[in-house]
Amino acid sequence: TVVRDDAVDAVRAMKSSGSGPLSTIGSLSLCRSLLRAGLVDRFRVVMFPVITGATGEERIYDGYPDVALQTIEHRTFDGRIQLVEYKPRVLEPV
Repeated sequence: TVVRDDAVDAVRAMKSSGSGPLSTIGSLSLCRSLLRAGLVDRFRVVMFPVITGATGEERIYDGYPDVALQTIEHRTFDGRIQLVEYKPRVLEPV
């Protein structure tokens, strides 16, 4: 779905309609906005066994609030790549 207006309002409406699971891939700013709005039910992380030190350009969690993560599911593919799914809970600033 392409949303031309406020994405947070659009996702809130889609979730309340019960139209099924929603997901996003990429768009760090969208993910940050949805997390802050309390609209993220699960946080899926796929880890690849590579460290990008000198070549890494953007730290993907910059700008995120502090979040506690409860493990929901985890799998390992081909003995190296891991998928971990979490339920997030945004922590209040101290």
